[in-house]
Amino acid sequence: MMDHSFLCVLGLFWLYTLLCTGHTQGAVLTIDPNWSTFYTGESVTFICDMKEGTNTDWKYRILKDGREFIPYNSNSRFTLKLLYISYKDEYQCCGRLKTSHDSKCSNKIFLNVRADKPRAEVTAGTTTISVGGSVTLSCSVDNSAGWKYQWFRRTSHTSEFNFKTNDEQNRIISVSQGGIYRCRGERGDPAFYSDMSHEASINITFSNQVVVTRQPDWPQIFSGEKITLTCEIQGGETTEWMCVWRHLGSIMAQISSKQLTFTVSERSSGDYQCQCKRRDDSYSSTKWSEAIRLSVSEDEAKATLTADSSILPAGGSVTLTCSLKIPAGFTYNLYRNNYMKQSDEPGGVFKISEGGKYTCRGFRRDTNFITSFSNTVFIQQTVSMKSTVVLQPSWTLIYRGETITARCEIQEGGGTQWTYEWRTTRLNRPPSSREHRISRVTDSGDYSCRGRRDEFYLTQWSDVVSVTVSEDEAKATLTADGSIIPAGGSVTLTCSLKIPAGVTYNLYRNNHMKQSDKPGGVFKISEGGKYTCRGFRRDTNFFTSSSNTVFIQQTVSMKPTVVLQPSWTLIYRGETITVRCEIQEGGGTQWTYEWSTTRLNRPPSYREHRISRVTDSGDYSCRGRRDEFYLTQWSDVVSVTVSADKPRPVLSVSPSWLSPGSSVTLRCEIKPPSAGWRFYWYKAVPDLLNNRYSYDLLPGSTAGTEHDSYIIHGQTHTAGYVCRAGRGDTEYHTDYSEVKFLWSADVHPAASLTVNPDRVQHFTSDSVSLNCGGNSTKWRVMRFTETHHLSRCSSWGRMTGSSCNMNMNWYHSGVYWCESGSGEFSNTVNITVQNFYDGVILVSPVHPVTEGASVSLSCRRRKQNTLSSVSFYHNDKLLQHDGREELNISAVSQSDEGFYKCQHAGKTSQQSWMSVTAVSRPESSSFPVLLMVGSVIGIILLVFLLLLCLCKRSKDLCCIRWIQSQSSSQSSSSHPGVNQNETNQYSSPLHDADESRDGTYSLIELKHFGKKRRHHEPEESCVYSEVKTGTAESTPVYAEINHENKGKAKRKNKKSTPVYAEINHENKGKAKRKNKRKWSPAAGDAAVYSEVGLGAALDNNAAM
Repeated sequence: MMDHSFLCVLGLFWLYTLLCTGHTQGAVLTIDPNWSTFYTGESVTFICDMKEGTNTDWKYRILKDGREFIPYNSNSRFTLKLLYISYKDEYQCCGRLKTSHDSKCSNKIFLNVRADKPRAEVTAGTTTISVGGSVTLSCSVDNSAGWKYQWFRRTSHTSEFNFKTNDEQNRIISVSQGGIYRCRGERGDPAFYSDMSHEASINITFSNQVVVTRQPDWPQIFSGEKITLTCEIQGGETTEWMCVWRHLGSIMAQISSKQLTFTVSERSSGDYQCQCKRRDDSYSSTKWSEAIRLSVSEDEAKATLTADSSILPAGGSVTLTCSLKIPAGFTYNLYRNNYMKQSDEPGGVFKISEGGKYTCRGFRRDTNFITSFSNTVFIQQTVSMKSTVVLQPSWTLIYRGETITARCEIQEGGGTQWTYEWRTTRLNRPPSSREHRISRVTDSGDYSCRGRRDEFYLTQWSDVVSVTVSEDEAKATLTADGSIIPAGGSVTLTCSLKIPAGVTYNLYRNNHMKQSDKPGGVFKISEGGKYTCRGFRRDTNFFTSSSNTVFIQQTVSMKPTVVLQPSWTLIYRGETITVRCEIQEGGGTQWTYEWSTTRLNRPPSYREHRISRVTDSGDYSCRGRRDEFYLTQWSDVVSVTVSADKPRPVLSVSPSWLSPGSSVTLRCEIKPPSAGWRFYWYKAVPDLLNNRYSYDLLPGSTAGTEHDSYIIHGQTHTAGYVCRAGRGDTEYHTDYSEVKFLWSADVHPAASLTVNPDRVQHFTSDSVSLNCGGNSTKWRVMRFTETHHLSRCSSWGRMTGSSCNMNMNWYHSGVYWCESGSGEFSNTVNITVQNFYDGVILVSPVHPVTEGASVSLSCRRRKQNTLSSVSFYHNDKLLQHDGREELNISAVSQSDEGFYKCQHAGKTSQQSWMSVTAVSRPESSSFPVLLMVGSVIGIILLVFLLLLCLCKRSKDLCCIRWIQSQSSSQSSSSHPGVNQNETNQYSSPLHDADESRDGTYSLIELKHFGKKRRHHEPEESCVYSEVKTGTAESTPVYAEINHENKGKAKRKNKKSTPVYAEINHENKGKAKRKNKRKWSPAAGDAAVYSEVGLGAALDNNAAM
């Protein structure tokens, strides 16, 4: 009998599954025309497509804002022929099969109807075009679709006319004439017209270049001559123009021709411009032309003669140029010594090869006009002979007291008589005789000469000879390319003189001859010492004075080392380190020491130096000196910094928000980083009396830790921490770090914070109350803002007793908590401020939500409590968008934790985190299945009978799933995993493993399979029951309670769900057991665990 019933139930289950897996395609509602915006007076047609069967299989109706607008009828199309503003709403169509009365509804469409009649708008492209081009005009109506356009044009002297029909869309047109334009839009059948656009005045400017030409084209003319100006439009030669002329910025005349002819006078000088308009279009014109300048001369016509040189070189020529201010039409005549030399030269340029006196005149052959004579130009001619300056003796550099003779020699024959000219750089009165004696310092300079034979004939200038008379004694100069010889290297010495000719050099080391007769004066040396040199002219047995002394030091191969004790390169004021110069070498050689530093005015001279002051900061290197000339190499540089500021460590806490069961890591950093520190860790304790925190050392940090991190286990509530560091034999301590907080949202009795109103997000100017509670009478409310600023309530609110009241402002977003007079921290809450006046906020709980509890989220504006058509997002994914005002979660789970935000009318709230507190569930423990086998079988049969009755009473399918309890040899028992709809799991209470209580545990699941639901809709309730068997003294009892719904009538075929309750059975006897201990519930009790569900629960869930 039992096997047959079980197979029956299983078969019904599979049959219902197959019936429920079918899918139908949804209905679709469209509108024609498919415009986003309509205006009152237009029409629209709704088209409803059921996507299955034919149109005749269905009856149709239209819903407006969820209410019936058009009742069921046989038409799938419905037209609103005259729209009113009241038709602006959301529409949906539903269809019902004529045969089965099955129905389905379409998508929703929002019909936007505006009462204001739209106005067309004209926009124009660039109005600067070339002749023959066009201007683009466009017409638009409120960025809406379906329009065709009509165009109208008028001018200041013509009436408006329609120049474009509406046979085509005509949104963009091209016009080649200027004028005043308007447009309007037309759409629909019958036609619906927009308002006429505002007038757009189109003035066309032609971009063609306008040029003024003149005839004759002379830049300067004389008064009384006639001239013609022509206005030429490039590219517009075939167009008829009317032109306006402007002289010196004033309008001259408007004529019908492009030419202007007039006789010039002295007032005719100046700039001329023209501008032209088309004869048939007063709105189209060219730009003003570039100005052409007319110059009328007031002076007489006199030529000017210039020469590119006044001296004619031997065998060469000189160019003479005759010019006039008005050169147009002139040729030129040249005269030498008052006689015509050349005539009718058009350019006025003459090349001559004779000396003489020259003038010129201009001649305009067309008018037989001759100018006055030009100025006179004198040209001197150079003969081919060249003079030479000869020095005797031939020294160009002599010393004061010596004498040489400079003589001008001309190579020529016969007895021609010459006079002489000298050119010098320093003499005020150059000599005029053939010879000149040089002996004084003031005689130094450059000398050249030439000979003159008459007024126009000269020799060439001689080459320049430079002579220097030194005022200094003859003393050598010794230089070195380095003052220190590197280990194994050399240094180059150079001995030099101002008068090096014929001189050799001797080198002396420590006053003894080292090298002699060196022609170039360059010596390479590899020994340290004191060096000098002298110059020697062997021909005259002449010695110079000894040179300056050069000291050369020699570097040995040893390199010292700078050692720091202790080896810290960064110390702080109050600390001291020692720098020591160490030289690795043998024997007892005595060294003195030199230090090179970057900041000390007087570098130390001892082997060791103590560094403790800020001014001691810098780079240090050292070397050793054994005598006057022998040194070690410089050591490598060691940089030491003495900071004036006391170091303050930086503490970080990770994570900053406490997660259940997780550890917390503190990290203390010294900035800038330095070595040798030990770290001390403290817990911050609120001190309300002194408005500060006191610090308690954490366990294990009394002597400090070598590591810069510290791990805390088992922390459950909000806490504050600080750190500091110390180093050195006489320990030097840093300042304390700033307090860093570990935040926890969990509420505990000793200290708690509540927010009124109870939500995370608030508007600016909202009045918010923060209330502290717990085991203290003194409280303060603290805040840590998004800008990392820590402050107490008295800085930004009003503290009254245990409450802090404030009006929200934009800078109030942050983390808030309470601190008690007894040193406790409360839970921490986040508060976010919406700064925008028209923004929205998400209404969500401040405190964590317990797993299994229900929660509602909503969206609101300022001064508007609830909003409809709200979209809710969870972790940036759309969670709900169905027109409801709230997001209701009936049983919160861990998967619901995360960031939430809402969106309404294009406005999006800020995100808020909703935390979910997990509920600890008792673990199922292993228990033996050894006793009362008969009782177990009997109870199981009773349960099956009960389930079969339920299956017969309801017309749905029941599914029974067994989970057999594990044997007593296993350490624990657990239920298998359930699917995403099976969220309720139960386990047996904990008990002693060695108790002899016998029992059999079963999990029985009763599932109700109703009609197909939307995703995330809960299924019918499952009934879980735990069955225990024990001794005769402890027998479990089960009861079924039928709960009838007293409310409104149920939907068709809707039955109430049975409710199961727990009945505790009191055991009258007390069993004696070895090593007995208590367990919960009491050892003498038997318990039945079941899920209790109300009959209307599924209806309520489905309604969501």
